[in-house]
Formats: sequence, structure tokens, C-alpha cells
Amino acid sequence: MRRTLSIPLTFLVVLIIALAVFLLIEVPSSRRPGLPSSSSGKRATPSIPPNKRFSSKAPGHRTVPVSKPPKSKAAASPKAAIIMDDMGNSLESIRALCALGRPITAAVLPFAAETRPTVDAAAACGLEVMLHLPLESLEKPRRTPEGTISAGMTREEVRRGVQACLDQVPGCVGVNNHAGSKVTEDGETMPMILEVIREKGLYFIDSRTTSASVAYETARRLGIRAAERNVFLDGTLDELAIKARIEELFQIARDRGWAVGICHPKPETLAALRKYIAFAESYGVTLVFASDIVEQP
Repeated sequence: MRRTLSIPLTFLVVLIIALAVFLLIEVPSSRRPGLPSSSSGKRATPSIPPNKRFSSKAPGHRTVPVSKPPKSKAAASPKAAIIMDDMGNSLESIRALCALGRPITAAVLPFAAETRPTVDAAAACGLEVMLHLPLESLEKPRRTPEGTISAGMTREEVRRGVQACLDQVPGCVGVNNHAGSKVTEDGETMPMILEVIREKGLYFIDSRTTSASVAYETARRLGIRAAERNVFLDGTLDELAIKARIEELFQIARDRGWAVGICHPKPETLAALRKYIAFAESYGVTLVFASDIVEQP
């Protein structure tokens, strides 16, 4: 009798153990923490935020986000300014300049035959205007322009002279020098000129008619927004020579971030600008007015 009862009891124990093992193995995946199941019953792949992607690096290796190095100012947006000197002698010059449709800065001479009409025409077509201030040169010119500031003038004479020239070019936002190889080398006269420019809140471009010029350094020392000429575009009045200088200007701008070129309203210069000023785009250079080039003090 005892033997008969022991067989069902043993079977019952084995059945209970098997059931327990089955339940442990077949727990639905939806009840396991951190692994949500899809509606189809299959195990869903957990989404990983982009900044948390797993790395194939060895364990313990710290993955640091890598950003691209910032572009330098030169590489990001190189700029070139072209200044057209000696404006004010004829209206044909300003009309030709406006027809280029480019942001070229008009440097207007005071007391010239068409000074005021040139200023008005430049403003009407959206060009920037600066005073082309006549300064004494080392070489005596055939005719000294009216309003020329000379070395040896007193402070009061300089101030009156600069102000008279500024009055001739109303609305000008900057000044550059016409000739002036003698005065721009003069450490006494140049600061007196620049003091007036600073008081008026204008910028200054050193035309660098002499390699010994102290004008740019003096302007910076006085806290004036300033820059200096890099290339004379039409030192040689030949179309191919001017083309080479235009390309030189754009190359300098691309290399250093900015450049200033100066030219004159000669037929050869205007013809070359019409043909080759678009080269700026191929160099990745933006043409701007001179006020966009000057360095802050």
C-alpha cells in the first residue's frame, strides 16, 4: 500500500519542478526591465540618442565629441575695398563709376570743378564718399591743389584747412590722402590732421604714397578707425597690367582677410574694372566699401 502511494507523489514533485523551470525560461520579454516590446510581440530595439551612440572603442575609452575647427576670419569672409581717387574733376567719371554697379568708394577732391555734383551723384547711386584730402608732396607738383595741407603749418592753420576741405565734401564718412609723401612722413603735422578726423568720427585710409609714411600708425595710436593701401591698381596704364593688379588685390584679401586697392578714373582703369572686377567671386572675395575694411581702434 505504501509503495503504491509513493509513485504518484514522486510524479507530482517532478511535475512541479518542471513547471517552475518552464516559467523561469519563458517569462515574456515585455516584463523584463528596460526592453519594451513592440506590438507584434517581438523584442523592440531600444532607441539610442545620437549623442549617446555606442563606440567601438575598447572599454574604458572616453569618447569626446569632435567639432570642426572654426574657420579663420580670412577664410570665412575675405573682403576687398577699391577706392577711386581724384573724383570731382568731371561728372563722366562718377557716371562711369556708378555704372559698374559695385560697392566702390569715391574719394572726392575738394575745390574741384565738379566736387559737389560728384558728391550728390555718388550718394544718389548708393556709393560711399570720402574726402580725398590734398597733402604736400616731396616732389613739387605742376599745380598745387587748392586746400593742400602743408608741413610747417600751425595747428590752427591745419585745423582750419582740414575743416574747409571737409565742408566741400558733405556727408563723407572717411578721409584718405591725395599725394602727401612729405606730410605723411611728418610726425608733427600728421597728428594735427588726424585729430580733426577723430573729432568728426571719420575713418582714415593711408594711401601710402611713401614707404616712410607714419599716417596709419599715428591714426591707430590716436584711436581712429584706419587701414592702409595694399595695391595701386593702375600704376601702369595698361589693361593687362591693371588686370594683374586686380588679381593681386584679391589674392591678398584671400590670404590675409582684407585688402585695399586704390585706382583713378582713367579710361584704361574703368575698362579693366568692367572686365575683371567679377574675378572677386572666383577668389571667394566680397567687394565692400572702405568703411567695412577699417580696423577698430
